[in-house]
Amino acid sequence: MKSFIRKLLRLFICLKISLVKMKARVLGDYIINKYIENCSERFLAVSLKKFGVQVSLNANIKRGLILDNTYRQYTKLHIGDNCFIGRKVFFDLADEIFLEKDSVISEGVSIITHQDVGNRMMKKFYDRKQSKVVVEEGAFVGANSTILCGVTIGKCAVIGAGAVVTKNVEAYSVVGGVPAKFIKKLNN
Repeated sequence: MKSFIRKLLRLFICLKISLVKMKARVLGDYIINKYIENCSERFLAVSLKKFGVQVSLNANIKRGLILDNTYRQYTKLHIGDNCFIGRKVFFDLADEIFLEKDSVISEGVSIITHQDVGNRMMKKFYDRKQSKVVVEEGAFVGANSTILCGVTIGKCAVIGAGAVVTKNVEAYSVVGGVPAKFIKKLNN
């Protein structure tokens, strides 16, 4: 009986995702992004995989995942084994985001892969920047932190809550503040 219910749920998810994809062809990526944001935690990893995200099915992803600048390129998000992603996390998918195994992204974190003022007066002062963000194995990103484009968070590094990370963080380091500064080295 349980296997029948599982198969029925899988079928339901596939049908729902097919409908969402059809709506998205007409109305745009907003439909898919809203579906992901409101998706049940129980089905979120499976749903992300169906849209092309490279996600391990044992990842623990909480509700409220916000994706932006997707342009139907959901393959730019890579979520490794045993990752944890808290509620209301924001991923800017203008470029790739790699979350390696055992990494933790706490509630309210924003990962930004591009900076652009658009076609405005400030353009002469700030060129567009775009590059991937990597959170290496075992790293911990504290609640409401912001990681800017081109940053690599090293293995088992800790980012304090509310930090704004503008530069690479070495492995086994603790950083915090705005902008994030080195606090101490962890003994490994």
